[in-house]
Amino acid sequence: MRAAHAGLVIGLIALAACQAAPRARPVKMGPTDTGPASIESERRRLQGAWDLVSLDVVSASGEKHAVPATGRMQYDDYGNLAVRGAVQGTETVDPAVLNMTARVTIDPATHSFKVMNVQSATADQRRLDPSLDANLRRYYEFDGDLLKTTVKNAQGATTAVLTWKRAG
Repeated sequence: MRAAHAGLVIGLIALAACQAAPRARPVKMGPTDTGPASIESERRRLQGAWDLVSLDVVSASGEKHAVPATGRMQYDDYGNLAVRGAVQGTETVDPAVLNMTARVTIDPATHSFKVMNVQSATADQRRLDPSLDANLRRYYEFDGDLLKTTVKNAQGATTAVLTWKRAG
């Protein structure tokens, strides 16, 4: 019995001394889909700097109201979104909506992107932006050299439309 225990202990020690090997071989993936309406295609279309052309706030009754604002949106190669801007002459729009950084995932089928890890930057602090809707989804459409982003509330009603022009 002691010999069996001693053999088991020696076997466990020998097993523990063995160098670990990879558990699985690397999986070979196919080429990235870069065709029309692919995630990569949409990402490339969104990449770069965009200047704010207009900001329209939509009331509960569906009326659009232009809000004087300036801004620049930057979308980089790694899915990072940065928006810096200012809203002039109104207290109805939180200026934080034009001052944020976030990570973005694109859904080309619905022409939308999900905004994640949102941080809003103000002059003296960085905080999570509570004014964004519950699902943090923005809808987009390209119109020539313009990009329109639409903000919807949790019920699906449009609350704002921002029009951007690619910075030259």
